[in-house]
Amino acid sequence: MAMKRILTTSQREQLLSVDHLSEEDFKAYFSFSDYDLEVINQHRGKVNKLGFAIQLCLARYPGCSLSNWPIKSTRLTSYVSRQLHLDAIDLNSYDHRNTRANHFNEILEVFNYHRFGSANTQKQLIEYLIELALENDDSIYLMKKTIDFLTRKRIIFPSIATLEDIISRCRDKAENNLFSILLCSLTDIQIEKLESLFQIYEETKITKLAWLKDIPGKANPESFMSICKKVEVIASMGLGTINVSHINRNRFLQLARLGENYDAYDFSRFELEKRYSLLIAFLVNHHQYLIDQLIEINDRILASIKRKGTRDSQEQLKEKGKLATKKLEHYASLIDALHFAKDNDSNPFDEIERIMPWEDLVQDGEEAKKITGNKNHGYLEMVRNKANYLRRYTPMLLRTLSFKATPAANPVLMALTQLTDLHNSGKRKIPADTSTDFVSKKWKSLVRPEEGKIDRSYYELVAFTELKNNIRSGDISVEGSMIHRNIDDYLVDLSACIDSETIPDTFEDYLKDREIILDLQLQFYSTVDKRISRANLKKLEKVTPSEAEIYRKKLYSIIPKIRLSDLLIEVDSWTNFSQEFSHDSTGKPPSEQERKIIFAALLGLGMNIGLEKMAQSTPGISYSQLANAKQWRFYKEALTRAQSVLVNYQLKLPVADFWGEGKTTASDGMRVPVGVSALKSDVNPHYKSMEKGATMIRSINDRHTTHHIEVASTNTREATHTLDGLLYHETDLDIEEHFTDTNGYSDQVFGMTALLGFDFEPRIRNIKKSQLFSIKSPSYYPNLSEDISGKINVKIIEENYDEIKRIAYSIQTGKVSSSLLLGKLGSYARKNRVALALRELGRIEKSIFMIDYITDS
Repeated sequence: MAMKRILTTSQREQLLSVDHLSEEDFKAYFSFSDYDLEVINQHRGKVNKLGFAIQLCLARYPGCSLSNWPIKSTRLTSYVSRQLHLDAIDLNSYDHRNTRANHFNEILEVFNYHRFGSANTQKQLIEYLIELALENDDSIYLMKKTIDFLTRKRIIFPSIATLEDIISRCRDKAENNLFSILLCSLTDIQIEKLESLFQIYEETKITKLAWLKDIPGKANPESFMSICKKVEVIASMGLGTINVSHINRNRFLQLARLGENYDAYDFSRFELEKRYSLLIAFLVNHHQYLIDQLIEINDRILASIKRKGTRDSQEQLKEKGKLATKKLEHYASLIDALHFAKDNDSNPFDEIERIMPWEDLVQDGEEAKKITGNKNHGYLEMVRNKANYLRRYTPMLLRTLSFKATPAANPVLMALTQLTDLHNSGKRKIPADTSTDFVSKKWKSLVRPEEGKIDRSYYELVAFTELKNNIRSGDISVEGSMIHRNIDDYLVDLSACIDSETIPDTFEDYLKDREIILDLQLQFYSTVDKRISRANLKKLEKVTPSEAEIYRKKLYSIIPKIRLSDLLIEVDSWTNFSQEFSHDSTGKPPSEQERKIIFAALLGLGMNIGLEKMAQSTPGISYSQLANAKQWRFYKEALTRAQSVLVNYQLKLPVADFWGEGKTTASDGMRVPVGVSALKSDVNPHYKSMEKGATMIRSINDRHTTHHIEVASTNTREATHTLDGLLYHETDLDIEEHFTDTNGYSDQVFGMTALLGFDFEPRIRNIKKSQLFSIKSPSYYPNLSEDISGKINVKIIEENYDEIKRIAYSIQTGKVSSSLLLGKLGSYARKNRVALALRELGRIEKSIFMIDYITDS
């Protein structure tokens, strides 16, 4: 049977190359000790000494024999020759098979290396690879892990082709194991329902599978109802009984992504096991995604209602203001008339009549009562008619979604149950004795305008608004959701929170260090004349001398003009970043022709000209080829890997050392308009423009490369995404400190960055109004009475430290994204003690930072 090849020629060469090593690593691997030199010099002849030495170097890195190393390295030969004090020698003369074999055997014996031959070694490797492939079946990842495994055991690996064949068989075995897990409880009825997805409906002319994938981009009742029908179709298949918890999350998402990309024709060509497994993975994941979309649409509809109500309320206030001004003028005239009547002993009513008729005065009074008598209910009193709009989809919401609540949020679920009963019974009025405990005081008089009566419209508006708020705060979880589950479902067990280099094991370990540091900082701060309240921070002057402008222009004049497409090709010739765009299904890297298609697609999407126009301007490349590359090669993991290759390459360039060490980063959000319907795009009330958009949060390092980009909803606070660029960049950057603007900071982010080992240095708006906190009593620092706002609640940190530790460890190990958890914690109600504890912990770190910031400025 022919060996399976899973790598490209360039990938094989890269694995075996030694020339890409940094100077430090190169010397670490290939510098000889006195003992090494003693063994090498025992051999006769310059060629034999050099050949033996080269074989010893290759055993150390990359870990192969000379016979399996087709690459010649002048750098290695020259470095070894210098150590042996030899002149340049042609290594081709070291080609006698017996001599090389004898030398290789000697290296195995003297330096304790082993051959790749024993059945036990291969068995261990295969078991190891199958376990890895269950989590990640990327070819180059598995090859690197294979070489690492053999290197740790001091085993000289065979040819790359042999390892490729082993990895290929292990991937197939792992895939079959995954399919077995997914199919073990599948029933005949479920198989029948899965097959029905490939049927074409006459009305739509598309298959049910294609219909399930078609997600509307607008946030309106019609979109909500359409998605609800899809949720019901998937739920009717009963796939919730299939246990996918034993499958690695990332691997499961990869299977789901494959299922999403394949159409009905593709599925028809697969064996049944693969067909049903990919369908199940797609449907289970898609069901969660659709439920999250329903919550998002409901949020967006309610936000839209609030925006309109707020605008109308503001307009009403303006009108009331104009009317109030007029009434005050009348009031001033009335006072003048009464004053005149008193001074002249005349009839006051006659004087008033001279100013305005009595009927007008009475009407003025009634209008004034309307201005002053109404309580301020905010936007809600302006949108009562919007309850009918909600009723177009909320009955389906209550029928489709299931919720669980904490005790504090139970009144909201009781209100939803009441509304469900009304919908089912067809009744219009809400019983007068119905509880309104979920209604805030601000809105009580709207929901209960009079004793014994409940306004159904306001009752519904408040109920669904509180549902939205409680889902966001975490007090209500949504069954079947990925984003809106109970927070405990995202966290690792406390017993697994071990071996972190940055997270203290116990509360005592954390506090003893921070208490000393904060106390010393406050004592030092009390001795200086600088104060936060008097901070006068000036804009930094440019440190680049004006003379440098001449050289800047000269440097730019040297750089040749080049087309962007040629630049991509040239950079790829240095870095091979295009090899990271392996096919999402087959895992195969792109061929030479496919690389050209990838470059064209990158240009089309990156410059926002679109694939259709790109195809029109690129001879020999069609739109379908570009769309295929986007679908199968531009998945998130591939884009992240490609970006990492570029960042890592620049990281090793000596010229980049002039800019920084790669230890400092910064992130900022940039709002970009979105011209198509998308649920992540929305109107931001802070911008005058009513144009919809999204926010791109970009992380850049001090060597001036962008190492992470994330697209977020335009109304999401950037602080929830601050940690993403620090944790999920997958580059060789060793990040120590991070800068943001004021939107990227919160007290909780301060606490979490400290636990994860980063120095956090945000730019804080209105820093003069910021306050310090102390662990000791503020009275211990009499000179700082105006600066210290209060004492840190150490008790609440201690009581909740285990939960904080679980959160930090779950983020650090990648079990859950930091933006998801920080978003939940940031929206928790004030009574949530874990969120409060993390805030208190963050105030310790923030106080230390601010003292450093002010005293150093």
